[in-house]
Amino acid sequence: MESRIITRDSEKEVGMPMKIMIKFCLFLVLTCLVPNGAQAEKAKKNVLYLNSYHDGYQWSDSIMDGVRSILDESEFKINLQVEYMDFKRYEHDAVSGMLLRLYKEKFAHEAFDVVMAVDDDAFMFASEFRNELFPGVPLVFCGVNDLKDGALKQGNVTGLVENFNLMQTLDVALKLHPDKRRMIVVGDTSTAGLAIKQQVEHGVEKYQPHLEVEYWTRLTLAEVLERVKVLPSDTFLFFIPYYQTIGGRFYTAEDVMAAIYRHSAVPIYTAWEFLLGNGAVGGRMLSGFKHGQQAASVALRILKGESADSIPVFKEPTGEYVFDYQVLWRLGITEELLPPNSRLINAPSPFYELPKELFWTIIVSFVLLLVVMAFLVTTMTERRKVERKIKDQLAFQETLMDAVPQLVSWKDRQGIYLGTNRAFAEFFGGEGSGNGVNWLAKNDTRDPEHVAWATGADLTVLSQGVGLRKVRRKLMDANGNHAWLEINKVPIHDQAGAIVGVLSTAENITKERNLEKQLLQSQKMEAIGTLAGGIAHDFNNILTSIINSTELAVGDVDSDSVTSKDLQRVLKAARRGGRVVKQILAFSRPSTEGFRSTDVGSVVSEVLGLLEASMPSNIRVRSSIAPMLDFVRADPTQLHQVAMNLCTNSFHALRGKGGIIEVRVDQAVLAKEDARILGLAPGEYVRMSIEDNGPGIPPEIIDKIFDPFFSTKDKTEGTGLGLSVVHGIIRSHGGGLQVTGRTGGGTVFEIYLPKVDKSDVELPSSGTFTIPGWAHVLFVEDDYDQLHTTPRLLRTMGYEVTAIRDPEEAIVRVKGMPHIFDLLITDYDMPGMSGTQLAIEVAHHVPNMPIILVSGREDAATAAAHLPNIRQVVIKPYDKDDLSEAISAVMNSK
Repeated sequence: MESRIITRDSEKEVGMPMKIMIKFCLFLVLTCLVPNGAQAEKAKKNVLYLNSYHDGYQWSDSIMDGVRSILDESEFKINLQVEYMDFKRYEHDAVSGMLLRLYKEKFAHEAFDVVMAVDDDAFMFASEFRNELFPGVPLVFCGVNDLKDGALKQGNVTGLVENFNLMQTLDVALKLHPDKRRMIVVGDTSTAGLAIKQQVEHGVEKYQPHLEVEYWTRLTLAEVLERVKVLPSDTFLFFIPYYQTIGGRFYTAEDVMAAIYRHSAVPIYTAWEFLLGNGAVGGRMLSGFKHGQQAASVALRILKGESADSIPVFKEPTGEYVFDYQVLWRLGITEELLPPNSRLINAPSPFYELPKELFWTIIVSFVLLLVVMAFLVTTMTERRKVERKIKDQLAFQETLMDAVPQLVSWKDRQGIYLGTNRAFAEFFGGEGSGNGVNWLAKNDTRDPEHVAWATGADLTVLSQGVGLRKVRRKLMDANGNHAWLEINKVPIHDQAGAIVGVLSTAENITKERNLEKQLLQSQKMEAIGTLAGGIAHDFNNILTSIINSTELAVGDVDSDSVTSKDLQRVLKAARRGGRVVKQILAFSRPSTEGFRSTDVGSVVSEVLGLLEASMPSNIRVRSSIAPMLDFVRADPTQLHQVAMNLCTNSFHALRGKGGIIEVRVDQAVLAKEDARILGLAPGEYVRMSIEDNGPGIPPEIIDKIFDPFFSTKDKTEGTGLGLSVVHGIIRSHGGGLQVTGRTGGGTVFEIYLPKVDKSDVELPSSGTFTIPGWAHVLFVEDDYDQLHTTPRLLRTMGYEVTAIRDPEEAIVRVKGMPHIFDLLITDYDMPGMSGTQLAIEVAHHVPNMPIILVSGREDAATAAAHLPNIRQVVIKPYDKDDLSEAISAVMNSK
């Protein structure tokens, strides 16, 4: 809000001779001063301005504006050299060395009269390297939150501490919100952020234990937004300026506060004026502009000859009370509760401050309105002539409204329906637009919650005169099915402009919402899959070393000894760990390596055989598998896992009271609309359905059941990966998955897998396997443990092994002795050169040497697919048998 000071002084009339005399004197004065001013040239001074942050950061920009406002009006001609150090985006320790090298070269031939350091990072940098960059130059600091006790011992330094008055802000907050018992401080771990946190910790001591304080300084913006949504009503926030980088995009402190304000219902306070207007209530605010003016005044005193050490450091808190009118209005806080002399921003201008142009626009508009009203009075006599035309138009509008697919209704100010269109009446079970009004008057209570909301929304529109746009609501239709509507409500005005009712429109977005849920689930699975793939790679390397070392140790001890049994248990646990890793990868990036033409009915029959033998007597399993089913391209093992996981879930749902599990496999044709919901193409599919009559899945968690590690079971009964694995496998097979509630209670899982043409069905092939004889193996692996264990395993199998850690050295060996090695076994992920790059280099020197690629990642097979000399890909963790089988396959085909 702009403040204006108006002075009213009485003017004395001055005679014409007096005016002429005054003008003549002024002319003489200016004539004498102008030459002297031209001759007196200002003394030049060089000032180095180290800005901790970047151009565009409002706090430091406002400080610079204050500095310039003082220096530009000084008696010196000041060359202000500004250096942006960008410590908000980059860590202090990471870039200070680079800045030192840059400034050494940049300032090698520069001489400065004063160095100004803005904020903690710049002051720390200048204090540490001033003797190397600008020795003997006075140092003036400002915006420093954490002034160390020894910071002034370096000498020739003074400045201003950024000391905000937290207690005055807290006193105001607790006065405006006497029910608040908890304060959450939101900030970051930057140099300034940690310093401000220390100031806050010191300032809140007098309010404890009555005020509980919590610090959020190590959370991402997404985590903060999730937390503020569920904060209790006895809480308020104190915001420290900080930045966030999300997905490569840099978010300013203003952006962060605005995002928190949109997601939070609790008040936000701060002590920095540049943040006001982004959701903060206000408080005792620091002004960057005034802070900069004070710092510039200190610098001018030094330029005029004062010693920096003789000027005391300014440490007293400064600022003024400033509040955001719009936030106060939102929280219901009146101006009478604010401290005296408080300043408001975003306050509406009083009517008497209207600009002259707007005033005359209103007057002219009012005059035109009077003319129009006069014209309307003269046309009232013609009203009877147009009444018939109006009736015809109303009939046409009714026909037009019935043709609109959206749900349309309109009410009067008392909430009584005046009319609806056919789509509205059919959705709620009426008989059409004509009879629907009377029906709704008697039956508008099918969904009481929606009725209560609609009544409140209508009253809001009527009282405020502002429409509601795109409000999404879940309610029940005439058939008892839940549906999602996107509702708009606008006021209806009469010819005089008065609000006489409410017009409501709604669009059924149930299908679109289902698609949004599927897209969100896919994005969530993709993100978690990326994380799982990285973890699995490192874990597989560890498991490989454990398995290989344990297998070697087993061979070194008596098979009947206790040590041997302990080692066997280690092997068993390590292999189980390998299976867990593969299960994690199954829902993130399932492998297509084992895909072949598969009969789904045969796979399900095998699962049913296992289930029927283990089911208790109170649970029955019924199956229906259609004959002559089309084949699908799939991995039978993965489909077996899908069926087993779903049947196991049904068993857990029924084991308390018993029931029926029904499994069906048949052919299905997906129409265009059904296929769109499932994210599939229309056409023929093989459908697998698993149904139980248990208690079903609560609606509030049905959107979460495919999330990894989500489980409603006891932590000893499941990992929460079962349905996530199912979802990942089905998606990797190009299929669709749908879960619905069963009529009468229970759950139905339906899986759709695309069929393959009969011409594409692969016939099983039979082959023989023989164990090769002696061979010389070149083994390349960067992992130290595997470099020592795997060659020993190979030697126990009868092979001669040369183990090398550096792929460059392996190339030299192959190039120097191209015929000495029979087989190359190499790791995929190695520093400097990957396994595929090594294979390409080896092919240049020994094209016929077979290669086995080992990796802890499933995508190694894809990377090796185009290299003919890579004959086998072995996924870690592998044991002696896996390695022997791969070598045998390669050497037998050589």
